[in-house]
Amino acid sequence: MRLTFIVFGTRGDVQPAIALGQALRMRGHQVRILASSHFKPWIERHGLEAAEASVDVQAVMESEGGRDWVEQGTNPIRQMRVMKRLLDQGAWPMMTDAWNACRDAEVIFSSFTSDLYAVSLAEKLHAKHISMPLQPVTIATHSGPATLNAPVPNRASAINYWFGKMLLETGPWGLMGKTVNRFRQEVLGLPPQTREQNLAARQQMLVVHGYSPHVIPHPPDWPRTYHTTGYWFLDESDHWTPAPELLKFLEAGDPPVCLGLGSMTGRDPARITRLMVDAVARSGQRAVLLAGWAGLGGEALPPNIFPLDSAPHAWLYPRMAAVVHHGGAGTTAAGLRAGRPTVIIPHMADQPFWGTRVQALGVGPKPIPRPNLTAENLGEAIRLTATDPGLRQRANALGEKIRAEDGVGRAVEVIEEYLRG
Repeated sequence: MRLTFIVFGTRGDVQPAIALGQALRMRGHQVRILASSHFKPWIERHGLEAAEASVDVQAVMESEGGRDWVEQGTNPIRQMRVMKRLLDQGAWPMMTDAWNACRDAEVIFSSFTSDLYAVSLAEKLHAKHISMPLQPVTIATHSGPATLNAPVPNRASAINYWFGKMLLETGPWGLMGKTVNRFRQEVLGLPPQTREQNLAARQQMLVVHGYSPHVIPHPPDWPRTYHTTGYWFLDESDHWTPAPELLKFLEAGDPPVCLGLGSMTGRDPARITRLMVDAVARSGQRAVLLAGWAGLGGEALPPNIFPLDSAPHAWLYPRMAAVVHHGGAGTTAAGLRAGRPTVIIPHMADQPFWGTRVQALGVGPKPIPRPNLTAENLGEAIRLTATDPGLRQRANALGEKIRAEDGVGRAVEVIEEYLRG
């Protein structure tokens, strides 16, 4: 069958889709992935078709609006305002790219960034529709662990359910509903939807969650069409060679701590770099500093910190004593699979949720939201994660469970059973 994935997001969003797409291609399906334009060569290197895209997510994150989102995203009210401004500018080209990529699709895959309008594409094309979120964002549940930013995060509660009803089920329509209806009418030739109609359509999707049930237990009150399969890892370390200088640094002492903020841009990366250097000094540890889109480094560093533009997490993280990052879904998954204690510095979106889960699982300390980040609290968090035997033991045990899963294989089973039906 002809499958099209809509995956607008950062590398951590696209990489699992490539892993799942590869597995489905091996089953005889034609797989096309629509992602940010600068990911096109990467997708094609993995043998998948990359749809043409006008949207560049990295450019969006480096814009004034993107930097506002990064720096204000832990405040829910401010986050919604910034997201609304970004979507007012970017939703239409995303929908246009998606329509062009899906015109011949028999099956459309979307996620929380595209579910809202993908239901209209599926309706127009009479295509099957599958949602593949990397976080629990599609439907309300009593479960605290499976509710984003839950009021009662560690147990079941009716409060979580009603919070999910308001935030997860109806909130997205307030951000994009007007644009979706304009697109339905002007491009697809479909009548406008109400919020309730759009929600009903989204609740008909097959939902395949790309994370481990050991990290987020599957709620008993979810529909039978909702599945938790395990993570979808794409290992690229076989095609990457570490620099001799990096190997020399790793061999010169105890395992270091890895610090990076991934795609989280900011207005003053030099200040954040200096803060991290100070924190590492306070912790008494060695460190690897990943530049990423955040642009960390770029200046002389002390000999106990090694600068690195990027590296496959599957190669790097198992060689670390602990990992410090922004809490993106993909980066969090990589750290947990490696069995390493984790410090999360959440900036926006689902990152506070992953910080809460890491703490609840006992594999990391309390998250440090970016607006609260100091050299003092980060240095103490690094010291704790690198030296606490209880954290290390629990992280290692969780990593073993995750490595024993076959998330991609299970997802393919669920998807193909649905397609046969």
